[in-house]
Amino acid sequence: MSANNPPTAPADFLQSVALFGGLETDALRRIQGMLTEERFPLGAVICNEGERGRAMYVLQSGEVEVRRANSTGEQVPIVRLGAGEFFGEMTLIEIQPRSATVIVTEPAVLYSMTNLHLYQLYREDLSAYILVLQNIARQLSRRLRKADSRLSELLR
Repeated sequence: MSANNPPTAPADFLQSVALFGGLETDALRRIQGMLTEERFPLGAVICNEGERGRAMYVLQSGEVEVRRANSTGEQVPIVRLGAGEFFGEMTLIEIQPRSATVIVTEPAVLYSMTNLHLYQLYREDLSAYILVLQNIARQLSRRLRKADSRLSELLR
């Protein structure tokens, strides 16, 4: 991988990711040029709960586990994510420390998108920016519904 010519996310992969659903070909190409490929080995920590974040990630391959510390400080697994799923979007929406730690459970290839990339998309293609934000909101809503369901089962 050359610093001058980093690999880009395959267009057919981007089309399959819910984050980019509904985007036109030109918008996908624009986003494709913004994403940075990152490779992580088994056991690597992608981000830590409490740290400041500036990027979200889309998994092309591999698997990660999202963990959160409980009241005793123990890391509790929350969810495992695989190809086509994304995480870290909350750091692009609200300026708060990371809410969880993400650890690689199968060697992974990810594409990162920073808050600067999102701002660049806003400036260059407002319609694509709005669709990406709507897709993030949809995913956050799905996750909240799932968390509500789990919580209601625990509180029985």
